[in-house]
Amino acid sequence: MKRFIIGMLILGGIVAAAAVVMKRRSGSDVSWDEFARDTSARMSEATAGGSERAKDAADEAKEVMTDAAAEAKDTAEHASDEAQDLAEKATETAVNLAEGAEHSTS
Repeated sequence: MKRFIIGMLILGGIVAAAAVVMKRRSGSDVSWDEFARDTSARMSEATAGGSERAKDAADEAKEVMTDAAAEAKDTAEHASDEAQDLAEKATETAVNLAEGAEHSTS
């Protein structure tokens, strides 16, 4: 029942909007056929413009993702290099401590 009432309200709104548009255009002697062609052309233009904007947004998102991936790769390489340096320093320190302990016991 709710769906029926909501559907009728929507349908009534569409009919009322069409009546208002036709009343405003009645002074210019526009028929339903001309009105439909004009509206259809405007809708096609709007759809084309929307798909163009969507394509631009997708291209921009792709570019941002590519830049982010490249930056993440650089960061990962830098972190890997830092970890390797720290591991080498830790190994060197352990060797130095072992040599120091060996000399102190001798």
